[in-house]
Amino acid sequence: MIKNKNKDRIFLLTLLTAMIVVSLAAFAESGSHASGANHGVPKIVYYQALNFFGLLIILYFVVKNKVSGYFSARHKTLTAAITEAQRMRTEAAKMHEEYSVKIQNLEREAGQMLEQMKLEGKEAKQRLLDEAKKLVENIEREAKRTAQNELDRAKAELYDDVLQQALDGARTLLTNTVVDNDQRRLQKEFVEKIEAVQ
Repeated sequence: MIKNKNKDRIFLLTLLTAMIVVSLAAFAESGSHASGANHGVPKIVYYQALNFFGLLIILYFVVKNKVSGYFSARHKTLTAAITEAQRMRTEAAKMHEEYSVKIQNLEREAGQMLEQMKLEGKEAKQRLLDEAKKLVENIEREAKRTAQNELDRAKAELYDDVLQQALDGARTLLTNTVVDNDQRRLQKEFVEKIEAVQ
């Protein structure tokens, strides 16, 4: 504010000095016209210069507030824009730093999750292999048991068939060679021995 007042004073002093110089030159010219010498700048030019400087002074006082107001508002607008830009830049830098930290954390977590998933995959694979091994052992054991049961059943059937054929053969042989009483007695004894064996 003080600087503006000093500028105004300097401007006014400069204009007043110019007006005084032009006025003195005009009066000096008019004095020389009276003496009859006709050389130099015409008197009208001095009046025009006085008018011009007067117009400048009037324009200065009329437009001074509007021009200074415009430039003051412009200065405030630019200052506010610069302040806002600095605030936004600081905020953007802060957000950049936060997002950089978040991205680093996410990358680290993704790496940890990948390692965890690999480890769990290996453990699941090993579990599946162990379960498959147990299942194969169970299947082999069950197959051996089934085969043994089938073998035992086949042996029993074969034994029954052989026994039946032996009985049939013995019966036929006895029927052909032994008399009725002997045959009955022998059959009875044979049946008793067979029943004892079974």
